[in-house]
Amino acid sequence: MTLKDYQLYSKKNNYKIILFLITILFCTNSYSGINEKQKSVIEAQLFLMNEGMISKKAVFEKAKIFDSKGFFGMNSDVMTQEEFDKFLKKQERRTQH
Repeated sequence: MTLKDYQLYSKKNNYKIILFLITILFCTNSYSGINEKQKSVIEAQLFLMNEGMISKKAVFEKAKIFDSKGFFGMNSDVMTQEEFDKFLKKQERRTQH
């Protein structure tokens, strides 16, 4: 194998590695969290939930409707129960002061 063949082989492998890394980046690039619409829905229902007029589960389901589906599943923004609970705790701390 000559030096020119080795360089060509090395470039091909570099391109494969770069393509592989880009593919992983785009396939796993999902920004989980609570989007602005979900925050406004939760904040609007916060008083009713604190007064016991609506359940925590019902508020979660109402906010879950506004999950962003993304483009063919990429960049989807799906709210989890843990994120919902953290947001509620943050809101409760904010309203207690």
